[in-house]
Amino acid sequence: MPISLVPQQNESGDALLAAQGFGRLSEEPAPTFSADADTKAVATFFAEYGYAVIDRALTPIEINTLNTFFDVTQQQHPELWGLGAKRKPHHRNQGLILSQPLLDFPELDVFLQHPIAYRQVEALLGGPDAVRWAEFNFRETPQGSGVGTMNFHHDAVVEDRFLRSPHNPPDYLCTIHYLTDVTPDTPAFCVVPGSQRYPTLRAAYEHQGQDYIEQPIYGSAGTCVIYDTALFHTRLDGDGNQPRRTWHQYYARGGHIKSRLPTTDRYVRSPSPVLTDWNLIPERLALHEDPRLRLFFSHWNSAQGEWVAQNFDPLVRAAMPRGNS
Repeated sequence: MPISLVPQQNESGDALLAAQGFGRLSEEPAPTFSADADTKAVATFFAEYGYAVIDRALTPIEINTLNTFFDVTQQQHPELWGLGAKRKPHHRNQGLILSQPLLDFPELDVFLQHPIAYRQVEALLGGPDAVRWAEFNFRETPQGSGVGTMNFHHDAVVEDRFLRSPHNPPDYLCTIHYLTDVTPDTPAFCVVPGSQRYPTLRAAYEHQGQDYIEQPIYGSAGTCVIYDTALFHTRLDGDGNQPRRTWHQYYARGGHIKSRLPTTDRYVRSPSPVLTDWNLIPERLALHEDPRLRLFFSHWNSAQGEWVAQNFDPLVRAAMPRGNS
């Protein structure tokens, strides 16, 4: 069935200036780092701007493997992607999305801690013991799906981010890997550098002044974008006809760390809250024999706790909001 994006009204920016944001698209390409970039150099850039772009973060074989996975699963399990007659709300908002592929496709486990991006994620979140898995999904904007004019927005945040000192490590990170080439004609990820410090896009626009930009991130298949989920971002639509495929993985920060607030220098940051109330972790990962992987998968929401308590019953899973999608 044809997939069409539903256009949004520009509520986060100024609709008199642009269909998205404030119409301040950068004409300069986003700075990029090589796949073997020093973690300190990436962290320095990330601390100021809230994102970093890694070039060639996937090999051609890995890109082909994941695109083949898209092709095969869309043909064999169209309902998981939202290609059936009954598209769920999360499908309608994203074009096509496979929300929980780890539940049914263990062959994807090799991508969970990919050596290129994950090395940077570990450094940004505070070290190997500080990274917690939060979400893993695949998305596609199909060919001819039109213009969605998605609002600039941030993802999950923790309120103390405006008060604690220092801000980093962030509460959550996301990595987006491009699985197809991304150009001005295709859908593209776009960020507002430094906006993780502001509660609204307008606040960033007003306080940053002439430094405010909306930075499109173009790149060949294999490009990886790492961003703080507090950063304002959106999807640019391109010409509304070209497709795009992406792999998204979210991470939370684990452990307790000392911090400061304006009222006290004895503040302790707790582990980041769970990212969603619907994400599930399959038994092979939640109860993995390797204690390091068990720690990585230790952020359970209440749905996960109930599923584990009922011995990973498939009927319990099926009753959950995205249990079979």
